[in-house]
Amino acid sequence: MFQLTSFEEIAGVTHGIEVLNPSLVARIRRAADQLNRHEIAAHLADAILEAADAAHIRSFEEAQFGEASADAVVDCEYHDELAAAWSLVAAEHQLVSPDLLFGLDGLVH
Repeated sequence: MFQLTSFEEIAGVTHGIEVLNPSLVARIRRAADQLNRHEIAAHLADAILEAADAAHIRSFEEAQFGEASADAVVDCEYHDELAAAWSLVAAEHQLVSPDLLFGLDGLVH
């Protein structure tokens, strides 16, 4: 597992989801304070999986109907933000590498 020396070294991450949805990040941070490293990692994995599932549903609807339903669009955006927030918190707890964060860059699908 990679260890980050300084979270601020990761350009753009501190200004990404924290600026877009600070209340979501605060809620995830509060939840993570009660969790151990393995539980945080599990929540991150779940959030990434849910974001990928939501993206696939949106893509399917776009392919089938020419556009996705409002529900699919909102679900996709919410799950992308949730995955980004868990990624941020996991990085703050030194659970993910910078390479993973740059690979996601808001696009988990």
